Amino acid sequence: MANAKPLKLINIARRYKHITPVPRMPNFAAWIDGVDLTQPLSAPVQAELRQALFDFEVIFFRPQTITPEQHVALAKVFGPLSGGSYFDRKPGAPDMEMIVSDRERPPQIDNWHTDISWKPQPPLGTAIQITVTPPAGGNTCWTSTSKAYDWLSPGLQKYLEGLQAVHTWEQSGFREALGNRGEEALIGAIRAFKPVLHPVVKKNPDSGRKCIFVNSDFTRNIVDVDRHEARGMLQFLLEWLKKPEFMVHHQWTAGEIALWDNRSTQHYAVADYWPHHRVNQRVTFDEPGSAPASADNVNAKVLKGEALR
Repeated sequence: MANAKPLKLINIARRYKHITPVPRMPNFAAWIDGVDLTQPLSAPVQAELRQALFDFEVIFFRPQTITPEQHVALAKVFGPLSGGSYFDRKPGAPDMEMIVSDRERPPQIDNWHTDISWKPQPPLGTAIQITVTPPAGGNTCWTSTSKAYDWLSPGLQKYLEGLQAVHTWEQSGFREALGNRGEEALIGAIRAFKPVLHPVVKKNPDSGRKCIFVNSDFTRNIVDVDRHEARGMLQFLLEWLKKPEFMVHHQWTAGEIALWDNRSTQHYAVADYWPHHRVNQRVTFDEPGSAPASADNVNAKVLKGEALR
């Protein structure tokens, strides 16, 4: 038996009165029933949605037809809007990123990652809706980095809590994508977003859970230990995070919505459907208390190749 700790399930009936979470894995990944996202959400419903995100780390809604404004409003339930990443924006909705895959734009996010861990303060989470699905495939996998930490031996937990790692977008596919936009976009990004240090283990302030915070897309190396030890430990952690016990594998129906806590999860967009069409609309949000982002943020300027001051 890999983990001998007794499993204590979240008491849903006692904790939730206005929504109905239906877990898909033990204490991880839940459908949310009984919520119409086309209507304004009451304060009690909003509070329980936040609690569900912290309890289950990724939550799902059955297919609904929502406007960009309703999508943004849903994200704001959890925190102020983030500047997002380097994806194109939806015309008329500058806070919504569009990840469109088709024959001319093959899927390229088939790597385990925590969104935007290359910033000093990564976003709290993301709300996505898959509006167009391929005939088959195009699934998304999430893994619980808190479960992954909990299943480590106490000795290894203690060792990891003293380590830090370098995160940078430059080793990911963003470097090539920005280069294709022109020299100014690439140079602007290099100037704007230097490599950052994060603890290898972070505590989620809302759930209280400790989480492994390294990912294969953006974590370059562990620091302050011998490079051979650092390389071996990082490789172990990246493989450890892929255990099926920590994971949910989601097959999309068009119109479904998912939100995840970026501090406690990683995800992987399965790229098995080219040349078919898939459309992902997403809005990223920060922790409460963060400065609100605007359409005229650093990311947008980088994409346009504008000078940064």
